[in-house]
Amino acid sequence: MGVFTKPKSNRDKKANGRSRRTIYVWLASDKAVFLIAGDVREAKYSYGVPIVPLYGKYRSSKDDRVYDANELRDYDVILNVSKDADIDELKGKRLAVIGFDESEVLIENEENEGGDG
Repeated sequence: MGVFTKPKSNRDKKANGRSRRTIYVWLASDKAVFLIAGDVREAKYSYGVPIVPLYGKYRSSKDDRVYDANELRDYDVILNVSKDADIDELKGKRLAVIGFDESEVLIENEENEGGDG
C-alpha cells in the first residue's frame, strides 16, 4: 500500500461512555485483513483510515511497537497510508485483504448464495 512514515500525535476520545485510546499504525506484515470503518482523511504527510484490524501485524507510530490484530481490539485504530499510495482504491470499500492470492479468499454475497428459499 505504499511507503509508510510515522505521524506525530496520539489522542484520546470517548466512545460508548468510556475512554478509548486512538492508536496510529502502519502495516508491519505482508498479509493483513481489516475492515474499513470510516472515510479516508488527509493529513500533512499521510492519509488516515479508521480500521478494525482482523488479521496481520501493525506497527505503532508512537512507540514503534508491533501489535497483533487481537491486541488492537481495545483501541480506535487509524491506519496511516503514504501520500504516494492510490487512495482511490480504498474509497467506498469496507473490507481490505492485502497479500493474499485471490484463490485464497472466499467472497460470498446474497446474489451468489444458493439454497431453497
